Amino acid sequence: MRWTSWLPKPRNRRLCAVGLDIGPDSTSLVVLSGFLSQPDSVCCAERLELPDGLVSHGEVMQSVLLGRWLRNYLEASDYQPDGAYLGLDDACVSNHLVTIAAGLSPEDVAFQLQAEVQSLLPEYAPEVWIDYRLDAEPAQEGEQRYVVQAAPRLRVEALQRVAHFAGLKAVVVEPRCDAAHRTEVSDTLSTLPQASAALALQCDEAFGLALRAWQDDGVNLLPHRDHAYDVLRRAWLLGVTVCAIGGAFLAAGFAMVMASAADSRQPQALDVSASSRALDEAQKAHAQVKVVHERKAEQARWLKVRQDLQSQSLQWSRVLSHAAQGVWVASVKQQGTRWTVQGEALSSNHAQQLVKQLKALDIWAQAPELPQLQVMPSVSSTGLPIWQFRIEADLKVGV
Repeated sequence: MRWTSWLPKPRNRRLCAVGLDIGPDSTSLVVLSGFLSQPDSVCCAERLELPDGLVSHGEVMQSVLLGRWLRNYLEASDYQPDGAYLGLDDACVSNHLVTIAAGLSPEDVAFQLQAEVQSLLPEYAPEVWIDYRLDAEPAQEGEQRYVVQAAPRLRVEALQRVAHFAGLKAVVVEPRCDAAHRTEVSDTLSTLPQASAALALQCDEAFGLALRAWQDDGVNLLPHRDHAYDVLRRAWLLGVTVCAIGGAFLAAGFAMVMASAADSRQPQALDVSASSRALDEAQKAHAQVKVVHERKAEQARWLKVRQDLQSQSLQWSRVLSHAAQGVWVASVKQQGTRWTVQGEALSSNHAQQLVKQLKALDIWAQAPELPQLQVMPSVSSTGLPIWQFRIEADLKVGV
């Protein structure tokens, strides 16, 4: 059994990474090690002979059994990797170019891109996880364009489980083609011994995956941006703990001052001054800790409100994106909890049907209403009259 040390690790420590490539034809494994600056040793590079039924055409069928098999394999060779870098079949990854409003917060950008990509997929498509980057081409004023890559959540979670049951931390899940390209453009092979380089080239995708531990650039289809929310929650808990400890120190300091005063009926001026300074310092420390705690608590409340709002927005955006034919949504505005939709319909029944679908959502403090529904003078290309409508509602957030 290996024990994890809580002591700081030295700067010159070595890093060991596992690159696991599950391709449509074979499964490859590379174990790469080296100092933090660059890798210098290929510990293992081979195509694995897996038991039947664990993997089929690049898809993990038995993630728990595969993870346990991999754990036994690594322990038998006495490898102690720091993390796993996993490859996903390129056929599972879809690419999108999405344009949204500029100036949004990072949380809003992630939410909008997730909603847009999910709406572009067919209704029967499973939920996806995404990663994105800014598009190099300039967008129109007030807009920002992103290159988004998406993969089915179930496929990514299966790879996470493989790493978990192998006793590893899943650091990155990326397309296999990106890993192969990293191997092609990297100059690391020229610094490795010739025998190690030749061994690594037999498993170029797995080698590129392991190399990601030293070259942290590229797509990561794991929800790594959600880590920021976890950091915020942990910071809030830390603030609570520090506040409690500060209060305990304040109480202890006050008790010492009182005990000192009781033990000496005629205290000397020096002792009184020292006790007073100790009490002042304890009060200042407690005040500082209290401010930190209140700030963390406010951040946690803010995060909760934003998450609730994003959850509600995702629900109504799906209804609008899958609205029945005959309805065109021109604009959606949301100011605080007030929500307004304007658009056109081929008949009043189409607009009322959209209102009915929205009312079915459990996100409203005040259910959607149709204060405006009128026939426009112009007609559609089909010769039918066009109805203009406006829907208004209040979301639960903030109520």
